[in-house]
Amino acid sequence: MRQAWDINSFEMGEFLRWIQKSLGMGKARCPEEERCLELLRIMLDEQATEEESKYVHKHIGNCYRCYQNYELENTIREAVKSKTHHLKVPQKLVNEITSKINL
Repeated sequence: MRQAWDINSFEMGEFLRWIQKSLGMGKARCPEEERCLELLRIMLDEQATEEESKYVHKHIGNCYRCYQNYELENTIREAVKSKTHHLKVPQKLVNEITSKINL
Protein backbone atom coordinates (compact mmCIF):
# COMPACT_ATOMS: atom_id res chain seq x y z
CA MET A 1 0.00 0.00 0.00
CA ARG A 2 1.30 3.42 -0.91
CA GLN A 3 1.85 5.97 1.87
CA ALA A 4 0.25 9.38 1.46
CA TRP A 5 2.71 12.24 1.94
CA ASP A 6 1.61 15.28 3.86
CA ILE A 7 4.17 17.93 2.99
CA ASN A 8 3.35 21.44 4.07
CA SER A 9 4.41 24.42 1.98
CA PHE A 10 7.34 25.23 4.29
CA GLU A 11 8.84 21.75 3.91
CA MET A 12 8.27 21.83 0.16
CA GLY A 13 9.90 25.25 -0.11
CA GLU A 14 12.86 24.04 1.93
CA PHE A 15 13.18 21.01 -0.34
CA LEU A 16 12.96 23.13 -3.51
CA ARG A 17 15.62 25.53 -2.20
CA TRP A 18 17.87 22.54 -1.37
CA ILE A 19 17.50 21.23 -4.93
CA GLN A 20 18.21 24.68 -6.39
CA LYS A 21 21.29 25.04 -4.18
CA SER A 22 22.50 21.54 -5.06
CA LEU A 23 22.15 22.22 -8.77
CA GLY A 24 23.88 25.61 -8.52
CA MET A 25 20.69 27.47 -9.41
CA GLY A 26 21.21 29.95 -6.58
CA LYS A 27 23.75 31.75 -8.73
CA ALA A 28 21.28 32.40 -11.55
CA ARG A 29 19.38 35.69 -11.54
CA CYS A 30 15.72 35.51 -10.67
CA PRO A 31 13.41 37.53 -12.96
CA GLU A 32 11.52 38.69 -9.85
CA GLU A 33 14.65 39.40 -7.77
CA GLU A 34 14.51 43.21 -7.81
CA ARG A 35 10.81 43.34 -6.99
CA CYS A 36 11.17 40.66 -4.31
CA LEU A 37 14.17 42.41 -2.73
CA GLU A 38 12.31 45.71 -2.61
CA LEU A 39 9.25 44.08 -1.04
CA LEU A 40 11.24 42.05 1.46
CA ARG A 41 12.99 45.21 2.66
CA ILE A 42 9.59 46.83 3.13
CA MET A 43 8.44 43.69 4.92
CA LEU A 44 11.46 43.66 7.24
CA ASP A 45 10.74 47.32 8.03
CA GLU A 46 7.23 46.17 9.00
CA GLN A 47 5.73 48.49 6.38
CA ALA A 48 4.45 45.83 3.94
CA THR A 49 0.82 45.09 3.31
CA GLU A 50 -0.48 41.60 4.02
CA GLU A 51 -0.55 40.92 0.27
CA GLU A 52 3.09 42.01 -0.15
CA SER A 53 4.20 39.85 2.78
CA LYS A 54 2.37 36.83 1.39
CA TYR A 55 4.02 37.35 -1.99
CA VAL A 56 7.51 37.53 -0.44
CA HIS A 57 6.98 34.47 1.76
CA LYS A 58 5.60 32.44 -1.15
CA HIS A 59 8.36 33.56 -3.50
CA ILE A 60 11.31 32.97 -1.15
CA GLY A 61 9.80 29.58 -0.36
CA ASN A 62 10.45 28.55 -3.94
CA CYS A 63 13.42 30.67 -5.03
CA TYR A 64 16.83 29.96 -3.54
CA ARG A 65 18.37 33.20 -4.86
CA CYS A 66 15.69 35.38 -3.25
CA TYR A 67 15.83 33.29 -0.08
CA GLN A 68 19.58 34.04 0.08
CA ASN A 69 18.76 37.75 -0.29
CA TYR A 70 16.26 37.47 2.54
CA GLU A 71 18.77 35.71 4.79
CA LEU A 72 21.45 38.34 4.03
CA GLU A 73 19.12 41.31 4.63
CA ASN A 74 17.82 39.81 7.85
CA THR A 75 21.34 38.98 9.10
CA ILE A 76 22.58 42.51 8.39
CA ARG A 77 19.59 44.05 10.15
CA GLU A 78 20.01 41.82 13.19
CA ALA A 79 23.74 42.62 13.40
CA VAL A 80 23.08 46.37 13.20
CA LYS A 81 20.33 46.08 15.83
CA SER A 82 22.55 44.16 18.21
CA LYS A 83 25.43 46.62 17.80
CA THR A 84 23.28 49.73 18.23
CA HIS A 85 20.92 48.48 20.93
CA HIS A 86 22.89 50.04 23.77
CA LEU A 87 24.24 52.94 21.76
CA LYS A 88 23.97 56.26 23.56
CA VAL A 89 22.97 59.03 21.18
CA PRO A 90 23.51 62.62 22.29
CA GLN A 91 20.23 64.46 22.86
CA LYS A 92 21.46 67.33 20.66
CA LEU A 93 21.75 64.92 17.71
CA VAL A 94 18.30 63.46 18.41
CA ASN A 95 16.80 66.95 18.45
CA GLU A 96 18.57 67.93 15.23
CA ILE A 97 17.36 64.83 13.39
CA THR A 98 13.83 65.24 14.75
CA SER A 99 13.70 68.86 13.60
CA LYS A 100 14.82 67.88 10.08
CA ILE A 101 12.20 65.14 9.90
CA ASN A 102 9.46 67.53 10.98
CA LEU A 103 10.24 70.08 8.23
